[in-house]
Amino acid sequence: MVWRSVPEQGSIRALEEFTRKTKDKLEYIRGRALLLRAGGKKGGEVARELGVSRGSVYEWESRYAKSGIDGLRRKYSTGRPPVKKMKAKKIIPELMKKDPKLFGFLKGRWVVRDLAKEIEKETGIGISKTHVERMLQELNLSYKRPKLHVKSDDPNYYRKKREVRSYQRIAPALEKKGF
Repeated sequence: MVWRSVPEQGSIRALEEFTRKTKDKLEYIRGRALLLRAGGKKGGEVARELGVSRGSVYEWESRYAKSGIDGLRRKYSTGRPPVKKMKAKKIIPELMKKDPKLFGFLKGRWVVRDLAKEIEKETGIGISKTHVERMLQELNLSYKRPKLHVKSDDPNYYRKKREVRSYQRIAPALEKKGF
């Protein structure tokens, strides 16, 4: 089957520009399919070349015939609104401004785990650490992972530290032997 209505030269340029500018993979494939069809290829050939079904190629043709380039754009489903995310996004910036010690945490900086715990306390909604990290990125907020720095006046501190570390490495082997 040959494409019923071959696009005009101006619309071919529009299709070429659409495929060149789009950042969406599916939109690119749709535009590419129509360009191949306009070049005279059959629907089955185009489908095999692009790894899609023949029916999809014909569907994209009919959408393009009805709506033009807008018919090729991906339409995202709205779905259910993110209740957890919306409540947490309101709270996170305010929490980040305050000292975690005010909320009973020992650290002087916010840690993702502590943010998740505090959000759960305030909203009653449990949110994972990963979800909190994503929300921090969306809000363009950054956090630092706390590092423990021990300062000691003991002149033998570093020697003792090495000894403890070496013991930690050999302790499992000593326990197996019964020491």
